[in-house]
This record gives sequence, C-alpha cells and structure tokens, in this order.
Amino acid sequence: MKISPTATQDNFIRCPDRFTAFIGGIGSGKSWAGAVKALIRSAAEPSVGLVIAPTYPMLRDATWRSYQEICGDAITSYNRSEFTARIGNAEVLFRSADNPDRLRGPNIDWAHIDEAALCPPDTWNVVIGRLRGHGKAGPCWITSTPKGRNWLYAILPQLTLFRAHTRDNTHLAPEFITSLEAAYTGLFARQELEGEFVGFEGLVYEEFSREVHVQERGGPWAQVILGCDEGYTNPAVILVVGIDGDGRAHVITEFYRRRALQAEVIAEAKRLAFETQADYLFVDPSAAGLIADMRFAGLAANSAPNAVLDGIQVVKAALAVQGDGRPRLTVSPSCANLIAEFESYCWREGKGGLRDEPTKENDHAMDALRYALVGAIPEDTPPEGNYVYDERVAISPY
Repeated sequence: MKISPTATQDNFIRCPDRFTAFIGGIGSGKSWAGAVKALIRSAAEPSVGLVIAPTYPMLRDATWRSYQEICGDAITSYNRSEFTARIGNAEVLFRSADNPDRLRGPNIDWAHIDEAALCPPDTWNVVIGRLRGHGKAGPCWITSTPKGRNWLYAILPQLTLFRAHTRDNTHLAPEFITSLEAAYTGLFARQELEGEFVGFEGLVYEEFSREVHVQERGGPWAQVILGCDEGYTNPAVILVVGIDGDGRAHVITEFYRRRALQAEVIAEAKRLAFETQADYLFVDPSAAGLIADMRFAGLAANSAPNAVLDGIQVVKAALAVQGDGRPRLTVSPSCANLIAEFESYCWREGKGGLRDEPTKENDHAMDALRYALVGAIPEDTPPEGNYVYDERVAISPY
C-alpha cells in the first residue's frame, strides 16, 4: 500500500523505541498513525497485539474504523462477538478501557492505546504489565489529544514524544480547520488544536472526584432523562441520566461526536430513548431547528431550562457527598468525555479577577448534564432561580 504521512507521523511510525506517543490536536492524524504502526508490526512476525480505546463506542466508531481504513485487505478475518481480528501475522484484540482490570489476561507482544488521555489512570500500568509475549518486553504506543495534566502528562518522561498541530494535517479541509480555530481560544485551543498539556485553574466543579463519583450503578430508575446539546464543529452530546427512588442521579451512557449531522443526532436520541424507556428529553434551547425536527420525528423534545449559574448549583449540590458518605450524582466509567470535561471546565476570569461565569469551551457535556438534571427536578419542587419546568412534555410511549 502507498501512504502519505506527514513528517511527524513518519517519524513516529518509524521510531523503534519501546514506548512512544503521538500527541496532537483534533484531526492531526493520531489514530491513523497508530494504526499504520500496528500494520507494520503485524506484518513483521507472528504476534498478539492489543488495541485499546477509552470506551466501547469510541473503539467501535473511531479506532476500529481507522484500522479498517489503514489495514484493508490485511484484515483476513474478524470475529465481531469477540472483537478480534487477524491482521497480517498478528492476532489483534480490540478492547475498551472503561474497566482496566478487564484488560488483564494473556501475554501480548505489542499494544496501541488510542485517545489515551481519556482512559482511566490504571490503564497504562495494566497494559505494560502484559507486554511479555514470547519472553520479550514488547512495545506500546500512545495516540491522544491531551486532556489536562492527568496521568498521561505524568508518564511523559517514559515516552519518546512526537507532537502535531491540527493544521499540520494537510488532508483536512481548510474550512474545518478555520471553524475549529474560530471556536477555540486560550488554553483550550492550546490543548485541542496544538496538542499541549495545559493546567486548568479555577475548576467549576472542584467537588468532582474520580474516586467518589465514577462508578457503575444499576437501576431500577424512577425516571430516565435525556439531556442533549447541539453541535457540529463542536461535539453533539446526548447524556442518559437515571434517577433512582431516592432522587440520586447516575449518568448511564453518553453519545459524544464531532461533525455529527442532525439526522444522526435525532436517530441516536430515538435509539437511546427507546432502549432506556426514557421519560423526558431536554435539548439546548438555542437549537430551535433540532427541537422542531425531533418533534417531527416523534420525539417530544423539551426546550431545556438554561439559567446557567442556577443549573451549575444544581449539579454542585448533586456532587456533594451526603451524610451516608455517598454523592447524589455518579457517572459511569464509560462516559469518558463527560469525565474529561468535569476535570477541565473552568470559570472565566473577569474584571478584577472576578469569576462569575464559566468559559464557553469544553462545556458541551456539561450543558447536556445541566439540562438533564434541572429537568429531572420533581414537579412539586419550589421554583428557585426560575429554572424548574412547570409543564414538561413526556417522550411518547413506545
């Protein structure tokens, strides 16, 4: 096959060091370069490889598609139920990292961790502990956009690092790059476009803790609420939030995708509403067209209450640990993008250093969460801050 890598991609692909990382902005060709590196490795000799993405949807919709595009006819067999493939001389296991302990198992010869910054911190240690196939210490390469100064930033001294800016990828449409550069500014632009590890200060939800709030929970749910934030250049987001009989909320799953057409968002909302038997759907109130099209498609979409500071207080109250030692809001480990936004959603510094409103960046899952939680407030709750809905339209029964 013939490929046309950028200079940075080429250097990363050819680097023989054991631990390497391609860190770049959105669309800089990170996953593509990681898949090429895997294809070359798979052609060399019989091996067992492990390819990891933060969540199963990201593995299925992004990482696996990159491998299909790059490997093509080199994929000689594929087991959908086991999510394994034969690529050249390698058996390749495709796995999600939402529970790193599930990555423990047979010895492997090499590994690729895609969008590593969204993976749980334990992922790295579990994976490198498995790199002992054929009695050798095998290589692992990382491809990712940074997400704050988290565990990936901490292990950088162990890695041979290659960096790329979004605009370095000459295969991207110029108008796409222009739209991103218009939407992102400051620290967020340095992270999302330039691939820098930046430290976010003045977090809105400083109460959030992975140890406390990230966990799996099952129902039954007294209510299921969908919160939706519109996007195209920025990601479109749908969160599914279950409310138990005690009024505690749990974010069950997320849909989080850039460049998603409106028809895709509506189809995903219908699927999630049907599968979870959702009671209500609250949508970005500025997305009048999306709301109208959802209603036309049979979804009773509500225009979400959008008093931002009042909504933030609702989320903060839900994050607070109660007298029984548990918070009133938890998040599934599969919601990697929501978790990342919790850890980088900041107050904007105004005049005199006053911070009285959040930045309008990295807030799409944050907005969807506000819409869902405010919408989930019981009907008989006294209105405080004028954000409680008096008349909510339920999703039509199936």
